[in-house]
Amino acid sequence: MKRRGFSYMGDSSSSSTPSSTKTAKSNKTHLDVPRTTSSIIANDDDANNNNNGSSPPPPIDTTVDHDDRFNYALLLALYTLQGIPMGLSASIPFLIQQKVQMLASTAAHAAGSSAAGDVAAEVAAAQHHSLADLTKIAYNSQAIFALCSWPFSLKLLWAPIVDACFSKRFGRRKSWLVPIQLIAGALMVGGSDYVEQELGLDNAMAATGESAADAANSMNVRGVTAFFFALYFLMATQDIAVDGWALTMLSKKNRGKGPICNSIGQNIGYFLSYVGFLALNDVDSSENLWRPLFGLPSKPGVGMVSLGGFVKFMGTFMVVITVFVGLFKKEIDMSIEGGDCCTIGNCNADGSRYKNVNANADMETLLPNKQQEEDDEDDDEHEIDAYEIGIMETYHRLWTVVKLPAVQSLILILLTYRLPCALSDNVKFLKAVEFGLSKQTTALLSPTIVLPLGILVPIIGTKIWKGNPLTQFMWAYKTRVTFVALVDVLMLLAVRSFRGGSGLILGGEATSRAIFWTLLILSTAFQATVNSLQFNAQMTFFAHRVDPAIGGSYMTLLNTFANLGGTWPSSFIMYLIGQFTVPPDCTVKDDGVEVCTGGRDAYFPLQMGLSALGCMWIFFMSKRVQHVAELPDDAWKTHILESEEAEEEEYKKGGKHA
Repeated sequence: MKRRGFSYMGDSSSSSTPSSTKTAKSNKTHLDVPRTTSSIIANDDDANNNNNGSSPPPPIDTTVDHDDRFNYALLLALYTLQGIPMGLSASIPFLIQQKVQMLASTAAHAAGSSAAGDVAAEVAAAQHHSLADLTKIAYNSQAIFALCSWPFSLKLLWAPIVDACFSKRFGRRKSWLVPIQLIAGALMVGGSDYVEQELGLDNAMAATGESAADAANSMNVRGVTAFFFALYFLMATQDIAVDGWALTMLSKKNRGKGPICNSIGQNIGYFLSYVGFLALNDVDSSENLWRPLFGLPSKPGVGMVSLGGFVKFMGTFMVVITVFVGLFKKEIDMSIEGGDCCTIGNCNADGSRYKNVNANADMETLLPNKQQEEDDEDDDEHEIDAYEIGIMETYHRLWTVVKLPAVQSLILILLTYRLPCALSDNVKFLKAVEFGLSKQTTALLSPTIVLPLGILVPIIGTKIWKGNPLTQFMWAYKTRVTFVALVDVLMLLAVRSFRGGSGLILGGEATSRAIFWTLLILSTAFQATVNSLQFNAQMTFFAHRVDPAIGGSYMTLLNTFANLGGTWPSSFIMYLIGQFTVPPDCTVKDDGVEVCTGGRDAYFPLQMGLSALGCMWIFFMSKRVQHVAELPDDAWKTHILESEEAEEEEYKKGGKHA
């Protein structure tokens, strides 16, 4: 269906020069200031008065590109803010694991050194029971905290509301962006001490026997989860607003760079708060590196920054950026006529599902012929927006997408394929920290290995699997559930032997150290490679299959199910680890050496079971994946535009007869 309307550049207030939108259509221009009825009439009046001595309007220079450098910087800043709570939440599981480990170690040493004879047996039994409780508490806490990221997987539920309800006086996107970020910043500043207090990070850990389990139970993980759940909800809403604002903030020529700003900015925020916090919070690094580097006095046993102080600093940073945006960045989106907007149902009083056809037609008669030609050629790029058709109609169209058989097959794939990979995704590095790997080492693996591979692998993968994203997807998946899982197990065994055991893996110390670092780097690199290959294949397939009529909403819908497929297994697998892990019986000899016997670590048998499950998934689902890959483009389309075109024609004919 052809949709005509005003063509606008969006937030280009910093420059009044137009830009060419396509190299193949160099005669087309998109004016920085959108054309409203009053501006069109005023321009026509000026043209009619040219004979009275007024100078003609200057010619439009189509060779000057729009300068979006400030807008790029702003988008990067906004997406960086979005990544900060994500990075902070990624560090919480390591802090929970660290505290439980310290409680268990303290209790074990106290029990081993203070008991003798029959009393020793009773204390040992109580200690074993306490350690079993600690293990369950640790992973149950991780399972609960994993729920905090769900809002990003469910943001489609309220995305149409964010698109349809706003104050034009303040700006369509700023109406949500500014208050949301102020609330998030205030929550981080005001709740920083709460998070640290509820996790008990500021308390001395001197518990023995059953008091160790009591101390672990005293952590209010549910409260901390609710805190980060609220932050994720606010940032998911901010993400909806920023994604929409990027479409109007950037010139049309540069709109494709919006997702790049998203990826870079979110990674900056994530690494800044995740890697930055864990590195500065690490006691050894703070004492041996950071304090000497900055010339600060020595404080043994104390990290450079605390969790509460870091959260407060990041919250203050978010508030400052938000105030700057609210005061100095003007949002221009004159495509919205009238005042405040919140379209719940149909936009028109007559009940038509499309937006004021006759009014649009009247407007078009005021446009110059060149502008009409531009609108005609851009019609195919128009995406249906929630403010045009109303919130309820937007939900109706999304439901139409879900009912497509092709989409249902894809949803089944997206919701199930991540379960066999859940241990590598969610537990592997927690288990490595439990076995003795430092938090700092874990944190530094991300920027040194994961980030570079995340940039290079998609480029290489695209060259290898040209035009076959699901073939790339399946190759990476087969590698992920077999070879990568095996390397992960070998890496954890090496960490347990080298860091938590005798310090030797094979041969001498130098050989063991080389094996340890080789397996650690390979495990991290292989996982980052297959993750990047699958994500790139997934996004490429989505982009080539979505219906252009509702492209943005269609993509968000598919991404929602993709996120859900990775979210729900995390809590489930954490719960299983806690239930099936049996701690060993440990005693401390007279010479102070701790000896442990028995026990069962649930990670390794679960990994075998999940790898078998992954092979079964490949056997039963590979044909479905191939079927989805071979479906024609028409199978993914809702044909909404065709039906609306017929309705529009009938509506116009009815108006003429009336």
